[in-house]
Amino acid sequence: MLNEARKIALLLARLLGLKVDGKFDEFNTAFDDALLNEYNIETEKLLALTEDEFKAQVSAADYSTEKLNALSQLLYMYAEPFEADEETVLLLKKVMIIFDLLETDHHYESFENLDKRSTIYRYFNDNYGS
Repeated sequence: MLNEARKIALLLARLLGLKVDGKFDEFNTAFDDALLNEYNIETEKLLALTEDEFKAQVSAADYSTEKLNALSQLLYMYAEPFEADEETVLLLKKVMIIFDLLETDHHYESFENLDKRSTIYRYFNDNYGS
């Protein structure tokens, strides 16, 4: 379990570094590889899933708490900076689905996820009034 958590932390740090450095092609390639290797799904397929399809897929996969939390972090990072468009809306709704699953099914909450949830609510309120 510690090895998996360490591997995920390194992956997230690497992706964040690429994004901060403006290496978007490398970021996208590394992101695609991470989704395929860790979650067995291609980025395009994941992005195309409806909310219901995504929730069903994530629930059926029965990921560990750590792996599920890492997926939420990956998707949140991918969505940044938040644009007012349909792709970002759907992506952030998927992050919220994961946060809900973490809280209800895994009894897991973190200050980081609560802060991100608050940021997502502000995004929806500021851009869509809901």
